[in-house]
Amino acid sequence: MMGLLRDAGMEIVSDEHLADVILVNTCSFIADAAQESVDAILDYADLRADGKLQALLVTGCLPQRYGVELMREIPEIDGIIGTGQFGRCVEAVEDAVAGRRPAFLDDPGYLQPADAPRVVTTPAHYAYLKIGEGCANRCAYCIIPSIRGGVQSRPLEAVVGEAEKLVAYGMREAIVIAQDTTVYGVDLYGVPSLAKLLRKLARVEGLEWIRVMYAYPSRIDDELVEVMASTPNIVKYIDLPMQHGSDRLLRAMNRHASRDQMIEVVARLREQVPGIVIRTSLIVGFPGETDRDFEELLDFIKIIRPERAGVFKFSREEGTRAYDMPEQVPDDVAEARRDAAMEALRRISREYGLWRVGSKVRVIVDGPSDESDLVVEARSFAEAPDVDGKIYIGDATLRPGQLVDVIIEDASDYDLAAVLV
Repeated sequence: MMGLLRDAGMEIVSDEHLADVILVNTCSFIADAAQESVDAILDYADLRADGKLQALLVTGCLPQRYGVELMREIPEIDGIIGTGQFGRCVEAVEDAVAGRRPAFLDDPGYLQPADAPRVVTTPAHYAYLKIGEGCANRCAYCIIPSIRGGVQSRPLEAVVGEAEKLVAYGMREAIVIAQDTTVYGVDLYGVPSLAKLLRKLARVEGLEWIRVMYAYPSRIDDELVEVMASTPNIVKYIDLPMQHGSDRLLRAMNRHASRDQMIEVVARLREQVPGIVIRTSLIVGFPGETDRDFEELLDFIKIIRPERAGVFKFSREEGTRAYDMPEQVPDDVAEARRDAAMEALRRISREYGLWRVGSKVRVIVDGPSDESDLVVEARSFAEAPDVDGKIYIGDATLRPGQLVDVIIEDASDYDLAAVLV
């Protein structure tokens, strides 16, 4: 959207107080995200008092989910754009400024064309490379298929072409994302094609690191493991959302991998890709979760020992199968279980960090630290931006995007301290 607006002659400003038009791109995956989106909309609406703001538009999942009702509930909104209509953002801005209150809603799922312009909002040295859109897994707790549509993969050539353009602008790390990266290509080529795509991306000159996120555990096949093991610029890190360790809960969630299958795939990855870091996400408080189920989850954590993980309380979302399930778990119980699971994962993270002390590792510098002007933040293969910890280096002469070797000197629960080799 930013690329289209820029190419239409509109100026993107970093200070909202200078904006004539504000677009709030929203999430409504869980209630907390939807509330955060609503809070942002209302905060920006207050800028009308300054006399500068002419139009406030809301895009993405919130309008796709609630439609024109959103404009009735929040009359400060001047226009909405659903998830299938991002390509009409220029038209929507022009209509809103003219007072026409556009409501561009249709089937969900916008797949950007190969020649779509782009404004990169991350630091230049890394970027998120979206390889597809939509999901067909139909997990019982998840609203994504309703607001993002079915699986649509971008052609191999389009993804590789975008990667080449981004490298030309300074990208050194590509973070491969989709709602489910392991289903990539099934709709276009008839078979899962993530491994084939990774091979092509690995040949892009100047692309130093490729990181894979959101891989479905039961779809980790031998070809994908082999390409991760044998390709130097695919970092030894994979995000495998596993959600729970109780087979009974996994079936209720409509997950397509059993406890034993997930344990097996983690063991296979660790055996064939030595040193690989496993990131996962887990859900506590799903309807019907008993103390025994939760104990099974804690035992599962001890077995798979993910170096990186997040735990989420179940969010009861209207429109999902889990919304009407009996035996909803009280919030205080879910909160206590989340704390206990996070404590178990914290200990694993700390032990992994302490194990790394004294080792030499290649890192990419992200930039100055908020903690001190004398310290820079960096990441190794084991840390994805925003979701994992950081490596702090006491050398302010390092610049964002530099790849340097460091020795790990100290470890806290999630972060590390290092010195240049």
